[in-house]
Amino acid sequence: MKTALVFFALAAFGYGSPTPRKLFHEHFDDFMAIIIEEVGDEVQHITEHYMEFDDFLVSLDYLQTQNFKDLVNEMEHLPEFIAVVDFLENDNIDIHYFLDLFHETLDGVGDRKKRSQRHTISGTDFNSYIRDIIDLFPKDKLAALYDEKMEGDEEFKTAMENLYSDEWHATFNALVESEIFQKEVDTLAEKGIDFHLVIAEILAVFGQ
Repeated sequence: MKTALVFFALAAFGYGSPTPRKLFHEHFDDFMAIIIEEVGDEVQHITEHYMEFDDFLVSLDYLQTQNFKDLVNEMEHLPEFIAVVDFLENDNIDIHYFLDLFHETLDGVGDRKKRSQRHTISGTDFNSYIRDIIDLFPKDKLAALYDEKMEGDEEFKTAMENLYSDEWHATFNALVESEIFQKEVDTLAEKGIDFHLVIAEILAVFGQ
């Protein structure tokens, strides 16, 4: 079901300490565990339904093409993207962790078997799929876990506060507003993928 969660921009957080500290992706796994436990089957069933729609498959197929890989490679060489990576690395966050996870999960998307159980869905394209997945998330439980971690884990709190800082917004906005990145966002839109909706899904995983 992790197919639903793409372009994650947070990852492996941690550094040496006499007391073992939780890596950032382990925090992420805690949120994912709630989603899987609460609505994992429903997410899988909805994914299977969307696999029947050409609009959805056009987007999904594009994400597995060399053209998309080339687009990601071009993005990774942008000075603005490098600045984003540097900002995250200051908190020992490796942005490539979720990029790798994304590519790995795409490999098995087409292997699902169709099921007879039906679910209400809002459309037939990739963006509708993301909205439907977000609507399934157990928002109250995710938000409660987020609050618990913010209160009880200083490293998680620092990382998240930094990702809401003015410096982060300035760094990220410089990337989003760059001419080349805008062209890449437009390319995704042409393939039926709303970049900003994907960002909304990332926040939804954390109950935000």
